[in-house]
Amino acid sequence: MTPDQLKARIEQLHPDTRVEVKDLTGTMDHYQVLVVSPAFQGKMMVQQHQMIMGLLKAEIDSEEVHALSMKTFTPEQYQKIGG
Repeated sequence: MTPDQLKARIEQLHPDTRVEVKDLTGTMDHYQVLVVSPAFQGKMMVQQHQMIMGLLKAEIDSEEVHALSMKTFTPEQYQKIGG
């Protein structure tokens, strides 16, 4: 899965979702993502991460995505930290 494919998949959460993807190893299977989405409103962090993992279930199960580090925020949370 390329970084662009990963970004596009996560953007399916909500039309206003913002995603930044970093390939940590250059092997296109270890990623770090920053996701800012209104879809996270009212959700705990673990629920936010579960939403993303659900979108990538097939790739994670097949180990096409071997490692995924996530930082997730609502737009309001992200704004508060200076994003």
